Parts: sequence; C-alpha cells; structure tokens
Amino acid sequence: MTIHELIASRRTTFQFQDRPVPDALIQRALEAARWAPNHKLTEPWRFIVPGPVMSRRLAEHFASRLGAKLQAKGIDEADIAAKQAAFLAGPASRPPCQMVVYTIREGNERQQKEDFAATCCAVENLMLAAWSEGVASGWKSFDDPTAYALCDLDPTLVQIVGLFQLGYPLHERQSQRQPINEKIIRTA
Repeated sequence: MTIHELIASRRTTFQFQDRPVPDALIQRALEAARWAPNHKLTEPWRFIVPGPVMSRRLAEHFASRLGAKLQAKGIDEADIAAKQAAFLAGPASRPPCQMVVYTIREGNERQQKEDFAATCCAVENLMLAAWSEGVASGWKSFDDPTAYALCDLDPTLVQIVGLFQLGYPLHERQSQRQPINEKIIRTA
C-alpha cells in the first residue's frame, strides 16, 4: 500500500474486535509518533498507556459524560442509567488499547501552539503506523478538569490532546471527501 492509499483508507472507528493489539505493534506505532515534525526539536508529546484500573476509571468518566449529554436532551433518569450501564457493560468501554496523549506547556504562547500542533502530527504518525498493520483508531476529546485529575496531570503544565483508542476494526469504514480543489486558494 502506498502512503497515499494508507492515508486515504484510514478511518476513525470506536468499534473493535475483541482481540488484543500486540505490545510490539503499539511500540512500533509510538516509535513512528516520535518522528513527527516539531519546531526546535522540542519533542513535546507524551503518552499515557493506562492499565486496568485507570481504564475502568476512563470508562466511568465517559459513562458520566454520556449521562450529562442525555440529561441535556431531556432523557429521563431511568433511561440514562440504563444507557450508562449498557455502555459500561459493552465493548465500547473496553477498547483493546487506549492512550492519553498530551503536550508539555513550555515557553510562550507561540511555542505552546507549535508544540500542540507537533503533538497532533505525532498522533497522525501513530495512527497511520498502526493502520499500516491493520489496527484502526479513534480520537476522543478529553480535555476537561476531570480528565486531568484522572490522569494525575496539572493543566497549567500540560495540555491533553485526546484519548486515543486502538484495535482491529469490527467493520471496514468508508468515507468521502470534497474535491481538494474546493479547498485551495491560488494567488498570483
């Protein structure tokens, strides 16, 4: 598969087979992440690979977020509790692999923006490297006070980029994009 085919075929998913992702594969994906471009070679990215206890806490956090979303939609408490219980009992709460990715907050605002962007590039490298070996991924927003507390991180020192879940996809996903020429502005 060419790099262009790899990029075009990688799709976000959160539905994974009940099959572990080998540690060696995760290590290779992390190795690819570290080669992301980063201004002044700051290498600001950090990765937390949670064990079983933290993974359960993460699942409970996302169940709580689900409850808040449903409550905002006016869903009654009994239905919310049932949906949260179903989430916690289901495979979505137990991905084969997950990691919290964050960036170090150092320097001025410009450096922090560059470092955040570099960490996002590292994540793309990680996801593409995993996909090259058949492992899909999904990126969840995970930047709230509870997230920092769960990960024992100080939001004044670091910025969470997201929670990344990886596994062998349950289904092949397709996507379409608008023609690139609709996104290009050419100047004189």
